[in-house]
Amino acid sequence: MKEKKNNGGNSQQEVDFKAFLLKIYKNKFFFLLSIGAFVFLALIYIAVSTPVYEASTSILIDSKGKNRVLGDSEYVEGGVSLIEVEKNLFNEIGIIKSFSLIKQTVKDLNFDVTYHSEKLFGRKEHYGYFPFKVTLNDSAVQLYGVPFEITILSDSAYKLSIEADDFVVSNPSNGSKRVVERSFDFEKEFAFGQAVEHEFFSFTLTKPSYEVNLEDFSGADLSFVVHDVEDVAKNYMSSVEANNIDIEASIFKIVSTGTNVNKEVDFLNMLTKNYIQNELGSRNEIAAGKESFIRNQLRIISDSLSKFEVVLEEFKRNRKAVDLSATASNALDQTNDLQVEAAKLRMNINFYNSVIKSVENNRNSDEFIMPSGIGIEDPLINRNILDLKQLYTERSKKRFYVTSNNQEMTILNQQVQEATEVLLSNLKSAVRSSQIALGSINSRMSRIDSEISSLPTTEIELLNIQRQSTLYENLFKYLSQELAKTGIARAESTSDTRVLDEARMEGDGPVAPQKSLLLALAVTLGMLVPLGKMIFFPPEEAIDNIGQIIANSEIPVIASIVHYDEGSENEGSDVDLWKLKESFRDLCAKLKLVNSSGKGVIGITSILPEEGKTYNAINLGITLAESGKKVIVVDADLRNPSLVGRLSEIKGKGLASYLNGELKSHEEITYSHEKVTNLKFIPTSIVEANVHELLSGNRMNTLVGQLRQEYDYVILDTPAVGLVSDFLLLLDDIDINLFVVRRNISKVRFLEDLEDLIPQNKHKKSYIIFNDAPRDNHKYGYGSKYGVNEEEQLVSKSLSV
Repeated sequence: MKEKKNNGGNSQQEVDFKAFLLKIYKNKFFFLLSIGAFVFLALIYIAVSTPVYEASTSILIDSKGKNRVLGDSEYVEGGVSLIEVEKNLFNEIGIIKSFSLIKQTVKDLNFDVTYHSEKLFGRKEHYGYFPFKVTLNDSAVQLYGVPFEITILSDSAYKLSIEADDFVVSNPSNGSKRVVERSFDFEKEFAFGQAVEHEFFSFTLTKPSYEVNLEDFSGADLSFVVHDVEDVAKNYMSSVEANNIDIEASIFKIVSTGTNVNKEVDFLNMLTKNYIQNELGSRNEIAAGKESFIRNQLRIISDSLSKFEVVLEEFKRNRKAVDLSATASNALDQTNDLQVEAAKLRMNINFYNSVIKSVENNRNSDEFIMPSGIGIEDPLINRNILDLKQLYTERSKKRFYVTSNNQEMTILNQQVQEATEVLLSNLKSAVRSSQIALGSINSRMSRIDSEISSLPTTEIELLNIQRQSTLYENLFKYLSQELAKTGIARAESTSDTRVLDEARMEGDGPVAPQKSLLLALAVTLGMLVPLGKMIFFPPEEAIDNIGQIIANSEIPVIASIVHYDEGSENEGSDVDLWKLKESFRDLCAKLKLVNSSGKGVIGITSILPEEGKTYNAINLGITLAESGKKVIVVDADLRNPSLVGRLSEIKGKGLASYLNGELKSHEEITYSHEKVTNLKFIPTSIVEANVHELLSGNRMNTLVGQLRQEYDYVILDTPAVGLVSDFLLLLDDIDINLFVVRRNISKVRFLEDLEDLIPQNKHKKSYIIFNDAPRDNHKYGYGSKYGVNEEEQLVSKSLSV
């Protein structure tokens, strides 16, 4: 198959585009039907689909965390050394969308139970207004995902019906689920408020506190469904979006989508409330741990202080020792300061060891638990604790998106392990540093004790008792002050997050289904389907314009013969006749250019019948004869003769008679045209013998040779080349091959077949006639410039197939 010609220029592209639009116009009913069908389907989908709404809220997060500083009290000087660093806003997004927070919110709102009504045309979920309310027994087994059908019998009674196959039930002992692979049918009447107990469920059905009009649910089947809280939380994790409104802003917009807008509004309000409360709760937990640690130390010191005060008083009374020497007083002052320092260091060592124990005990847990009583002054350790908490938060979030053996999760687990080791290492280093400092203080105290040993025994005993009493008194004052500062700062603590906009519905209605978008998509698909069929499954494309011939065949177009309706009464019919005759004159002129001798044998054929080869043969003969040429038209189609009955009534012998030897001279089968003197024709009749033998015999060759000598032009009206090979038998006798291609009848693929049928060495004598071309694309005619056409019509309508 020849490669299609590329006629590149803009004009050809315009012709192709017009042809493409014309194809669409011809298939307009197919397009309208397709568009109508898709629009109809879109309307049905819009009518039956459940609307989806979008609710949103916005919060402001103080990223500096000024409200979280539990030690910077405006009333108490100093701080309590709690972890206070700037918040990572992206981590806050992770916390808002975390599974634990969403699960807590779902539990608080009892979203594990959904209420439904079902009618003929669909099922609807209800929220906040329903004839009954379900309270689950959390410690009992529950049936998940199966509708509990409720039929209200009276104000005090209802009927419960359940049908299930291969259902799932909870296991409250370990929080897992199990599948029961069997059928289950249940039906029983209960009273409102009565506990419903069964092997697979346990709940209480009560009437709501508000008044419900049952007529609002008339004709509907009522039911409720119990869901696994974790499954509900996972669904909300996928539907909740939290993003800051600007890259430089700490204002976040939280969006949730669902089928009930009031439900989504309550969810967002509870989500933000829990987020804020959890932040405050975390800080209060830290402060409570600090207070608990200090109170415990105060209790121990208070007991010791009371004991030594009694001992000191009894010693002074019994020994009558009221004052100490200057040396003893000086040693007492130094000892008191060093003892306070040593006590602080021992408390730090104990505290560090408790933190180490807390971290080691929780290093394999899924969540990071903040060590109790956080009061570490070392900024490096504070940074380590914060980094470790962030890693635990990130791992907890990713656990619901990736598997445990995922490479990303593996890397995160390694980071958690490394951060834990770094924290433990720094804590142990802090213990060692405190122990070294404590050892130094103990050494200094030993030297002071040596000085004291030189004092009288009574002074030494009094000094020791007074030293212990002063130590506990100073420690008591110090811890009391720290406890007061922590309590005051805790009371002043407020959330660094506040809600800017309460949750509300986005827009004026549901966000899905989007009617305008669906209808536009339906129209688009309705156009794409027929377009796709035209492109990928094209029908046998009929030739509509000369550009298609040029683009799909290497055989040149010699002329276009315009369409003409004989006997037309419309205005301009004379002009139309002139256009017809002018198109044949144009064909004659082109033949003169390609055959300068003005003589020869012309073979006219087509791929299939009804393309107008006989019509063109006769009219070409008439036009050549009118120009003064001697012309004879020979009907060489022995299978389907066309000339008989068209030029005139023929009675007698024809070409077939001559070829089979019945006649000796062709003169006996040569007939004259009634009006055109220079035009002769040889008709034929249907041959039942071997046509190939007749056309390839010597008599046919001799006949063409004789006619070539007697006439200027011999026009052979040959059989359609696409059906039989008769035309190929005459190629050697033909000087010019004319192939008739008729608009809206001939197919584009015929052109490709045509080139394959004709031997390559014959292509130089082959041309195409574009038959039945539109009149509007031809010359204007005499009527517009030279007056009315008065030529005699020599061609009748009957000659046009």
